[in-house]
Amino acid sequence: MLALRPFSPNDIPAVAGIVRESLRENYPATIYVDIHKWWRDGFIVAETEGRIIGFIAGVSNAPQNARILMLAVLEPYRKRGIGSTLMDTFLQQCALRAMRTVELEVRVSNGNAIQFYKRYGFQIAGTLSRFYTDGEDGYKMIRHL
Repeated sequence: MLALRPFSPNDIPAVAGIVRESLRENYPATIYVDIHKWWRDGFIVAETEGRIIGFIAGVSNAPQNARILMLAVLEPYRKRGIGSTLMDTFLQQCALRAMRTVELEVRVSNGNAIQFYKRYGFQIAGTLSRFYTDGEDGYKMIRHL
C-alpha cells in the first residue's frame, strides 16, 4: 500500500540513496534540509511498508513559479503509478499556491523521464550544456498551469 507524506529530515539517508541510485548524483545532506525549509509542501515522499521508495522535491523559485528539483522512484517500483501520484500531488500543491508555471531539468539521455514529463504537458524549452555533475547535458522543461 502506497502512502504519501511530507519529507522529514529523518528521511535524508533514504532520499539520498534514491538520488544516488536513480539520479546518479551525490548531494550533501544539507541540500535536502534547505529544500525542506524553502517549501515544505513541495517535498513529498512515497513509502510502502515503512520504506521510502520515491520522492518529489520542488521549490517556489519566483512569484507564481515552481521548480521541480528532483523526482525519483526506485527501479523495482517504477511503472506502478508512483511517479504519477507524486507529480499529481505536487501539481495540486502548486495550484493551491496559484502557481502559473512549473519548470524542471532532465538529463537528455533520460528518455523515460522526458516522455513522462511530456505526458504531463511539459515542453522542452532549451538545452543546458554540461548541466549535470558528470558533464551530461540537460533539457529545461516548462509547463504552464
